Amino acid sequence: MQEYRRQIAYLYAYEQGRPIKNTGFVKAEVRGGRCRIGICLKSRCRPGEEPGKAYIYFYRGKRTVGIYLGDLKRENGALQWQGVLDPENIQDKGIRFPDTGGIWIRRLGTRDYVAEWENEPVDVSRFVLYPKGGEKCIDCPKLGSCKGSVEHAPDRRGKVYEGSNQAGA
Repeated sequence: MQEYRRQIAYLYAYEQGRPIKNTGFVKAEVRGGRCRIGICLKSRCRPGEEPGKAYIYFYRGKRTVGIYLGDLKRENGALQWQGVLDPENIQDKGIRFPDTGGIWIRRLGTRDYVAEWENEPVDVSRFVLYPKGGEKCIDCPKLGSCKGSVEHAPDRRGKVYEGSNQAGA
């Protein structure tokens, strides 16, 4: 019998590290060797403002590591993203879907939005992007402060290193 798993989680807006309100939902379904994810964020996005970037995250020690999925798009009065992943090797990072904790949406200059599969509050101050140095950087105590880590010079203007392709591309 095929593996089937379905996750539905609410997205919460986080302000100063605490969840303040429900702002949407995430649906994830694993079936037939594919993982489909749909994100719907009810948030305003002014013209010229970036809608945000979606990440699926996992826990490693005291860190919460986000793997880039793609950019949100304005659709039907909300910010949305849909894609298909390999549930056994998300974005070629060696992470399995059952090892993930949920979805993180990063909107520069606004709030963080998080959907935790277990519906527990998350410490958003521990979120880091998947480093360009890969697995060895995740376990390094200098993560985020060395050249082989998360950022490189052009990224400091607000562009983040994603290190992967858009899901389903």
